[in-house]
Amino acid sequence: MSGATFCIRCGTSLPPGAQFCYKCGTPVPGRSQSPAPPAATPPRDLKCQSCGAPLTPQPGEMVVTCEYCGTPVALSQGAWKAIQNHSMLVPKIPDQAQALSVCQHWMDQGLLHRHVYEESKLVEAKMSVVPFWVIPVSAVTHYVYNDVAVQAAEVGGSLAAVALVGGMLGGGRRGGGFLMMPMAMGMGMGMGGGGQSAQRAAELAGQYEYPVIAIQGLQKYQPHDYQFDLGSRQLFDKRRLPPNAPVLNGDVGEDAAQYAAKNYVTQIQAEKAHQQHRMIEQIQTQLQATDGELLHVPIWYFTFDRKGAQTILLVDANRMAVMNSVQ
Repeated sequence: MSGATFCIRCGTSLPPGAQFCYKCGTPVPGRSQSPAPPAATPPRDLKCQSCGAPLTPQPGEMVVTCEYCGTPVALSQGAWKAIQNHSMLVPKIPDQAQALSVCQHWMDQGLLHRHVYEESKLVEAKMSVVPFWVIPVSAVTHYVYNDVAVQAAEVGGSLAAVALVGGMLGGGRRGGGFLMMPMAMGMGMGMGGGGQSAQRAAELAGQYEYPVIAIQGLQKYQPHDYQFDLGSRQLFDKRRLPPNAPVLNGDVGEDAAQYAAKNYVTQIQAEKAHQQHRMIEQIQTQLQATDGELLHVPIWYFTFDRKGAQTILLVDANRMAVMNSVQ
């Protein structure tokens, strides 16, 4: 096309008079009258790659969702790209009264907690569609533990030997027996009576699709070992979300989410190992994380006040379950 201008970096066709490429931010030769925007700040005329609508990221945001069509865009170092793997969970409890019934059941569990819900005052209630990075993580944990059964046999054998020696020596003194505790019986700690080591090596493998909340300001609500119903997720379609529920943008990039997911999985693996064997001496976990997807989850946020103490409950509107509580 005669007179057409293309970006020298990415080849995007540019409108007449453009000083910077609206796709990658590269200045147009011979037209720029001022320095290019800083690398960490995306151009303000960012356009949605799906529908062309303007995007207006706030400072620090790294995941921006188009308000018109719902397409997410990842921002990084002045460049941006559409997020290919983008899914959502459809809310099954869009009604606030239904969500509160989930809170009531959770709060009144157990004999000691009856009427807790009735004694609590609802301070705040809202639903938001929150972005999570779902990071696939493979984990293999190797650890060494002490076998309690072997140690018990070892202690029992030691006591029997002490009693036998004491009885023999006591019999040689006309019934005036005494108890001698030998410091060394030829059986050191960690070795059974038959010379068997009490140490055991074990391996624990796990596969995770770990959700990492994509908003730093909501990190205190990060679920530890909660799993969304990923089997029911579907391609993002804003039309299936409640019109009054805002779709939040994120400021946590995928690389940071992978790092966080590895740390969380390491903790979970350690907890599982200690549940199986409490006397663990050495533990090491090897991790591998692959590309994740952006998952938007409808979440009810409730604040309750009971006798001056506040409790915040987050309800997964898809699974109809309390996913986290903060006091």
